[in-house]
Amino acid sequence: MVDDKKTNFNPNVPTLKQVRERLGMTQEEFGQALGISNNTISRYERGVHQRIKFTIAQMKRLQDLLEQAGLSIQDLPDDVE
Repeated sequence: MVDDKKTNFNPNVPTLKQVRERLGMTQEEFGQALGISNNTISRYERGVHQRIKFTIAQMKRLQDLLEQAGLSIQDLPDDVE
């Protein structure tokens, strides 16, 4: 689970958006890096999709991106929005 003191995630902003912004990426760039359309990223960030579903390959790519931001999968909250 996330250590809010370490990651400083704002609970009022979707976590996926905060990760993307920490990486300095647009929705399109983030989607391309994960193999997801930018429309899907937008829907995740706006809360249109209730649960985020990633393939194993996408999770590995997300882990690589998180490492670039100085984070790990373990830093994310259990309920990622």
